[in-house]
Amino acid sequence: MERTRKYNVVSLIMNLLIVFFTVESVLYSFRNDIVRDPDWFGFEGIHSLRFFTVLSNIFVAIAALLMIIHNVKNLIHDTYDYPEWLIVLKHVATTAVAVTFTTVALLLAPSYAIVHKGYFTLFLGNHIYMHLLSPVLAIISYIFFECAKPVSIKQTLLSLLPVALYACLYITMVIFVGEANGGWPDFYNFTFGGHKWTIPLSAIGMLLVTFGLSTLLAKLHNKMHAKLDNQ
Repeated sequence: MERTRKYNVVSLIMNLLIVFFTVESVLYSFRNDIVRDPDWFGFEGIHSLRFFTVLSNIFVAIAALLMIIHNVKNLIHDTYDYPEWLIVLKHVATTAVAVTFTTVALLLAPSYAIVHKGYFTLFLGNHIYMHLLSPVLAIISYIFFECAKPVSIKQTLLSLLPVALYACLYITMVIFVGEANGGWPDFYNFTFGGHKWTIPLSAIGMLLVTFGLSTLLAKLHNKMHAKLDNQ
């Protein structure tokens, strides 16, 4: 019981940090009393909500907030239990920010390095919250400290929904509407320099990456659950 109480405390702290970092970063986007870094990457005002980075971090912050409620309940009653739906929700949200972190680390940051802005540009300043700290905290808390219940393979498939829905929106705004008509520029460079036919292929690739990350997170989470269950 002492071990699970510590798990609750660590989970509570990490979830509080996720909520704080997300609120701080979102509020920063809407501030008009500062001069932003020229490498702020367009996270400004209402336009910031078109980025999967922002949406996925808001999603995981909501999941973290719900986890906090149960963290507190567990500490009060000296238990270690979470509703199955909440574990699944945290899994889906964690996968979403894992996609964000992976995309930045393996695609966007290298692109910035190519144009001589430096690989770590997107991990500096306020970027560090949504691109690094919140995703890492979500991953660690979900795998190691919120392992009261396992997740099934069928449940991991739910992680595809946020990415699939965003992909549909992104394709619509970039290809079918177009920036000239009030749509979005290809800020994630999924057209690889203007080749719009590559966006569906990019979307399929992102779905495969999402499935891989979701499966990996589930396996690690379930492994920790089994380890805890055998103690």
